[in-house]
Amino acid sequence: MDKLTAMATFVKVVQTGSFTRAAVALGLPNARISQRITDLERVLGVRLLNRTTRAQSLTEDGHIYFGKCLVILEAIEELEGSLSTDPAHFSGKVRVETLRSVAHWIIAPRLEAFYQRHPNIALSLRSSDRISNLAEEGIDCAIRGGHLEDSEMVARHVCDVKLGLYAAPQYLEEYGPIATAEDLANTRKISWFNAKGTWRLLSKKDAMDVKARECTQFDDPEIAIQSCLAGSGVCPGAPFAVQSYVQAGTLVPILAQWHFTPRPIHIVYPTKKHLSTRVRNFAEWAFEVMKSDQGLHLAPQDLA
Repeated sequence: MDKLTAMATFVKVVQTGSFTRAAVALGLPNARISQRITDLERVLGVRLLNRTTRAQSLTEDGHIYFGKCLVILEAIEELEGSLSTDPAHFSGKVRVETLRSVAHWIIAPRLEAFYQRHPNIALSLRSSDRISNLAEEGIDCAIRGGHLEDSEMVARHVCDVKLGLYAAPQYLEEYGPIATAEDLANTRKISWFNAKGTWRLLSKKDAMDVKARECTQFDDPEIAIQSCLAGSGVCPGAPFAVQSYVQAGTLVPILAQWHFTPRPIHIVYPTKKHLSTRVRNFAEWAFEVMKSDQGLHLAPQDLA
């Protein structure tokens, strides 16, 4: 029995959920799949799968063995890929977590270019503004905003984003223009980050704190901007995320010479000692994309 082939077959059965689907995926008869699993269980001396006429499920030993098989097979795949200079030979899955706005406006629209370069790498992309533990949650690479705590991760600084303030034309028509700090203090405010009741705004030579009264609090910047577009109030936004709305006239920059404290954007991944080739390929590509994207480097005044 070829144990690696049997392990790969077992993994495929678990991933597809049935012997039949595994057989189709591998281009083999059902009987061959069943025999490989039976032989594997015999050699190991344990049952990996509970089988019934309608379904199958992993045993406790099967759960443990499945996880170890994934690690071993991915390591072999990684080793084989590292011996090739052809990007098309790199394969496997990269699990990515990124800021929602960066996922929406920067990464997702350019993924076809990544797949053209690396056609055999599959991405699992989760968008979130919370800070996850990469190791505990099985995340290979993350794109994060804000200041990072010291860790064993590599954090490559991409840029500093200067959030500005925006409102819909219909809101300004109804409640009047906002030309001063006092005007801003009396507006209805929308927020999507914890400002502790105060907005700290900076200009080239000054700083001011604006009380965020009547604040609608969201946990998603994209939803907050949608509320702002509907005329609900004044909302912070990253210039790259609102640029198209400003150009279309559906959002208007407010006090464009002012901005929030710049928020650093980093791409974070494990130390190079433990970095797989496919993760390195994605991290390098994402870094290049973000560095070269002019929108990420805009200031609110650039949209005024």
